[in-house]
Amino acid sequence: MRNSKPLIALPAALFCVSLLPGCAVGPGPDPWEKTNRAFYNFNDKLDRYALKPVSDAYVKVTPQVVRTSFSNALDNLLYFNVILNDFLQGKFGQGLSDSGRMAANSTAGLGGLFDIATPLNLSSHDNDFGITLATWGVKPGPYMVLPLMGPTTARDVPGIGVGIACNPMTWINPPLAANLSVGALTILDGRSRVENEFKFRNTAAIDPYLFTRDAYMQYRDGLINDGKPKTGPSIYDEDFGPATAPAATAATAPATQPGK
Repeated sequence: MRNSKPLIALPAALFCVSLLPGCAVGPGPDPWEKTNRAFYNFNDKLDRYALKPVSDAYVKVTPQVVRTSFSNALDNLLYFNVILNDFLQGKFGQGLSDSGRMAANSTAGLGGLFDIATPLNLSSHDNDFGITLATWGVKPGPYMVLPLMGPTTARDVPGIGVGIACNPMTWINPPLAANLSVGALTILDGRSRVENEFKFRNTAAIDPYLFTRDAYMQYRDGLINDGKPKTGPSIYDEDFGPATAPAATAATAPATQPGK
């Protein structure tokens, strides 16, 4: 599943980045936890009272085969971002394979509505500029929660702009109605794909904020290390000095530096 981020969140992301130099960073893995929790609570309420009801209605009225075609088309639309970062990371074989995948799905797959590349052994990959920075040795920096977007790290934030630059909708200048339609569909599609991940928030035994933070860091570590387990220091030991991972979390976050 690709990590879909709504384009309307770019101004919020840039605003948060503009504040970074002036923020006092304290010890621990989450030095901006108070602000992060405030944004987390805002995002949570927005999801509960707006995104989830609309997403549930979308799933209810739209047949699975149609939703799958929409998901395929949106993934294909954004796939140049994957290809670019394949090559930036020196994964030339994967880059050529992903280029072939996008070409096949864009043509014979009717703009990506049908995934004909997977049966041709042209597998799908997740890649972005945050992973590229990690492979270049850039450390994750502070954990952040962005309004409208959710969890990220200082290292991953520049990838938002790179992803938008790689989106063809940025350059072909379609009519406003088309842009809004694609944006709305992207949000609905992305929300419908993560319904299972949201079920944990009603579990009273855990702190949803901490669970989300650790799960995100573990997920990103898996992408950076190509799914291989990471050994060595924890994210809680990187950049910030020694700290203890919270015992209440359901997952322990490994390091986010590449193990390459």
